[in-house]
Amino acid sequence: MKAVYIKEPGKLEVIDVEKPSIKKDTQVLVKITAAGICGSDIHIFHGTHAYATYPRIIGHEGCGIVEEVGSAVTDLKPGDSVIIEPITGCGTCYACRHGRYNCCPDIKVAGVHIDGVMEEYFVTERNKLYKYDPNELTPVEAATAEPYTVGAQANAQANTQPGDLVLIHGAGPIGMIICDIAEKRGATVIVSEVNEDRLKIAKDFGAKYTINPKKEDLKEAIMKITDGKGVNVVFETSGVPALTSLSVELLSPHGRLVPLTFAPEPVPINFRLMNKNELVIAGTRNQNGKFPEVVESLPSRKDRIDKLVTHVFPAEEAEKAFDTAMDKTSGSCKVVITF
Repeated sequence: MKAVYIKEPGKLEVIDVEKPSIKKDTQVLVKITAAGICGSDIHIFHGTHAYATYPRIIGHEGCGIVEEVGSAVTDLKPGDSVIIEPITGCGTCYACRHGRYNCCPDIKVAGVHIDGVMEEYFVTERNKLYKYDPNELTPVEAATAEPYTVGAQANAQANTQPGDLVLIHGAGPIGMIICDIAEKRGATVIVSEVNEDRLKIAKDFGAKYTINPKKEDLKEAIMKITDGKGVNVVFETSGVPALTSLSVELLSPHGRLVPLTFAPEPVPINFRLMNKNELVIAGTRNQNGKFPEVVESLPSRKDRIDKLVTHVFPAEEAEKAFDTAMDKTSGSCKVVITF
């Protein structure tokens, strides 16, 4: 069977590997239909992912069709369409015991620590699968579920409320998704992005205001929009360390900052402002129990999902798919590979 494989940083290829088989009665064999390319997959390709091991079949944004079920699986059958949750915690550490398996120190993420979903067949536990109606979602649309859970987790960490003023640094796929979810929660959203094409798309995802910080002073623009009060929530998705530091200055009292990036070096924070305004910095990683609500919501988001996914390639053209996702002039947002 085909698999998208990174032998070592910079070496991506489509190879033939042995089809996996069910080893436990609680497992399910899934025939993969679509898998999204995430920024973390690109980091794995470049060798800049902090946790990936090599060689690796990559991919953690996947969906497919049930091919075979273990003897203990009674609520799924061959032919069912399913979305895959790619993370598993150890179940015994402090985080897992408190229901936070998404930040387990021994977490296993498909495509990062173990082989992922960019292969024709994938075996996983039954409790990591969520049924969806193929009459309501195409496989390409269903493959966006995992990044939508990341956006849902980030908004949960920020406790985004109706009436909040929200600033999002960066209008990549995750920035767009966070914008969509925040706007649907009743927030007013501002998106800051240097790419004009993506700024235009941000409007389609619910952004009321857009700012290009290359063309206008970001802090001045924010204070003008907020009458000098600052925003209530900031999501930092751009990966620019200076923006994390700046965000503290852009927040109102009782504001919340959710940095979604893993900066390689420590980022300075003004704790005088932190304490004066009782700000909260809320880390976020993966998602925690967000798949049921996201899968249920996806059909109502089809108009935005179809704008989010800009390019689709067959698995045989995985190299071209990655080149497109990495090319800032390609007009790509979310790129999906199909099997």
